[in-house]
Amino acid sequence: MSDPVFRVMSERCAECLYGKDKIVSNERRAEILREIERKDTFFICHKSTIAGGPTVACRGDWDQRKCGRAGRLLEALGIVEMVKFVKEEEL
Repeated sequence: MSDPVFRVMSERCAECLYGKDKIVSNERRAEILREIERKDTFFICHKSTIAGGPTVACRGDWDQRKCGRAGRLLEALGIVEMVKFVKEEEL
């Protein structure tokens, strides 16, 4: 397989934006979700940001909304196999 076009965490972390133990307030969560919906984009996993490597989308966002436009395009083009699911230890 060639280099993936889109990376997504393989599992939700314990502090996932979409989970009960998220690291932001409910108000901030709502603000983030409004913004990614408005832009039709995806939420970047905070663990990938901390690791400083390539951008990796949040698994919760993939499960809930297919990461907006990115996931919908991959599905529409029939190339969902180009998604690489990244384990936390690979960051």
